[in-house]
Amino acid sequence: MSQNHNEISVSATELETLGDEIIILDVRKPAARSGSGLAIPGARWRHPFDAANWAGEFKGMRVAAYCVHGHEVSQAVRGYLADTGIEAVLLEGGFEAWKQSGLPVEPVADTDA
Repeated sequence: MSQNHNEISVSATELETLGDEIIILDVRKPAARSGSGLAIPGARWRHPFDAANWAGEFKGMRVAAYCVHGHEVSQAVRGYLADTGIEAVLLEGGFEAWKQSGLPVEPVADTDA
């Protein structure tokens, strides 16, 4: 992603290497997020069906959205963000791919979900 800003997805290992270069958005549905009890460290949770109300806070930033498996939810959010001019990608395989890669996770804060 760092060289081709037209990509729409990034692997878990690629996302981890981006560090502070990108904001990670957890856009899992509330039940899926709380059911998992875990998140990518530093990820900001936003309700996936309310993007019209929160997208503006990420104008001018690079973001990566993830849902459980990287399918409909994160794809829709990524598309919406991109349509509003935000440089957005999705995490290939979603949170499950992140966990399967052995990358760090943290407990979901009670106030986030």
